[in-house]
Amino acid sequence: MRYHIHIIIVFLLCGNVTGFAQTISQDTLPDKSVKLNEVVVSAVKRNVNVTRPNMSVEKLDMKQIKLIPALFGEIDLIKAIQMLPGVQATSEGTSGFSVRGGSYDQNLILFDNATVFNASHLMGFFSTFNNEAVDGLTLYKGDIPAAYGGRLSSLLDVQGNAGANEFGMNAGIGLIASRLMVQGPLIPQHATFLVTARRTYADMFLPLAADESLHDVVLYFYDMNVKMQGRIDNHNILSFTGYLGRDQYGGNETGMNFGNKTGTLRWKHFFHNNLVLQTEMLGSSYDYHMSANTPSLIADWTAGVYSAGNRTDLTYNYGQNSLRAGWNTEYQWFSPGNAYAMIGGSPESYYIDIVKKQAWINSVYASHQHTFFDRLTMAYGLRLTRFDNVGATKEYLLNDDYTLRDSLDIPAGKLYNHYWGLEPRVGATFLINDALSVKASYSRTMQFIHLLSTSTAGSPLEVWVPSNMTIKPESANQFAAGVFTNLFDNLLEVSVETYYKMLQDVMDFKDHPKIMGNTIVETEIRTGTGRNYGLEFMVRKNSGDISGWVSYTYSRSFVNIAEINRGKDYQSPFDRPHTLNVILSYAFSKRLTASVNWVYSSGKPVTFPEARYLFGEDYIPIYTDRNTYRFPDFHRMDASVDWRLGKLNTNKKWRHSLNFSVYNLYGRKNPWIINFRPDENDDQYARMTYLFGVVPSVTYTFNLNTK
Repeated sequence: MRYHIHIIIVFLLCGNVTGFAQTISQDTLPDKSVKLNEVVVSAVKRNVNVTRPNMSVEKLDMKQIKLIPALFGEIDLIKAIQMLPGVQATSEGTSGFSVRGGSYDQNLILFDNATVFNASHLMGFFSTFNNEAVDGLTLYKGDIPAAYGGRLSSLLDVQGNAGANEFGMNAGIGLIASRLMVQGPLIPQHATFLVTARRTYADMFLPLAADESLHDVVLYFYDMNVKMQGRIDNHNILSFTGYLGRDQYGGNETGMNFGNKTGTLRWKHFFHNNLVLQTEMLGSSYDYHMSANTPSLIADWTAGVYSAGNRTDLTYNYGQNSLRAGWNTEYQWFSPGNAYAMIGGSPESYYIDIVKKQAWINSVYASHQHTFFDRLTMAYGLRLTRFDNVGATKEYLLNDDYTLRDSLDIPAGKLYNHYWGLEPRVGATFLINDALSVKASYSRTMQFIHLLSTSTAGSPLEVWVPSNMTIKPESANQFAAGVFTNLFDNLLEVSVETYYKMLQDVMDFKDHPKIMGNTIVETEIRTGTGRNYGLEFMVRKNSGDISGWVSYTYSRSFVNIAEINRGKDYQSPFDRPHTLNVILSYAFSKRLTASVNWVYSSGKPVTFPEARYLFGEDYIPIYTDRNTYRFPDFHRMDASVDWRLGKLNTNKKWRHSLNFSVYNLYGRKNPWIINFRPDENDDQYARMTYLFGVVPSVTYTFNLNTK
């Protein structure tokens, strides 16, 4: 199907008011009202996107994120970054995202520097981040600072909200979810706290359903955030950030639950204004559990990944120079799966205990940034990583044809397999004038842990494994260049970037792999090379009655693995050549704001059967080459209206508002799954499953502030 789409976008540019002088007598001053333009005070320069020394970086604050219409009225920062250039949602409604053609496990997601292994709720329709607990985010799409590593594609750095010195409360009540935030002083002028809680309650309405089988179904998630921050004296700040979230699905016979926990204990010491030391104790976990208790099956399955570590960082600024150095140590535990099953009431039980693994990752890094003649800024750094596998565990050794050759029992505590990683980073920014710059960068990244999943959309049932004697670390070399400019006195931000990425030891599965319950999953994995390249264009307006952005991305992603597709290049699952995003917000008044977004992207690659043959009484499908077909193109429009209630008194302690939103405004049926099934004549036909039609929602929000 071909779509001809014509989009006209009008930006109303704020004009300057031209005044005139007039000589008048002091004794006869006429009465005259003059409306002054709004004065905007910003913590950053208006041309920071031009002068910023790094490229391939996107920053969003909560004010910008809240302008984007959201599913069920819930503001979601992951959905916001999916609208940025170079970023694509892996599937409709999910929290998984692909950056510059990379898989979603190639994104390092940090919440106050603690790793978030699975950033999704409700099967991916919500992210783990409650917007009330977030201060802002930074997405690095290529020029990742040397202080961070472990993923190939991107770093999503989410900064937690530290609260305020005045007591305040914010709450929202929606159709399927509600949230609450409380903040205030622990010690006036010295320490603050912030606590948030959120829960969905869609299952509360299921007892009203006509289908009695739904009456006992459980379907909800909850999460909680806490952050406390205190200034001990003029030289020391201590803070703690904690997150806990869990999803619960199921009924009387089957069930599933999964969840994340993160914790950050941070000490920041100022030796003086230019020299700062920051050290953190970090912890993260993600686990899931499935169970079944039916006449035909009794089963139980648990899996998870856990990490704990320390990051210490020293920053020194002097003149036109900025130095940063430090180290990071992290110990990781992997539990790919432990299962018990009894089939058909048989007394015989089955146990699956996939070998648990441990890894220890240690990194040191240093970087330097220097500006020459106020025009040229050079930033370069180096990261050195050592990866160690740790016992007790069992290692499987394979033959050249990926069959099992031998196994090794590794004793507890032994460091038995090592990989070294050297990751240089360099970037340059040349400022042509205050409104125009050109930038270029090179970065090498390495990834030592891997997500084994046959779904490109993301799933709670994910298996993380470390590199080992069979699975090598993945690596990538990316080159990027771009032009950045501001127009109309910094009213419009315009950027164009291009990139080329070469990948080594990239992983994929053989045809028809078995992942879940496989005790030797290494036999299913194949490795090779990849190449990603593309072009990103963006126009953004951050101020005025009309704000928003328009972005276009051309992105290609190919893989070459000798044992797949007869050794020929094939499109990766994240190869989606064209993506267009439009986000516009218009403030009709201080009381009423309307927002709309529209997204279009090429369909994702997929492998379909193109023929079949009869073998005995069964039909055997014959599949095409890997990822030869594509889903139909994806497009969708969302809209929302935010209506502030009550009097518009800015000093009023109590404020409240209503948000009306519509997801998928014109009811586009975007395919989520396409299955092939036989009809009444036993001929195959393709059946499409889509997730959403038109989804309206309303949310009531109120805020109480003692200031």
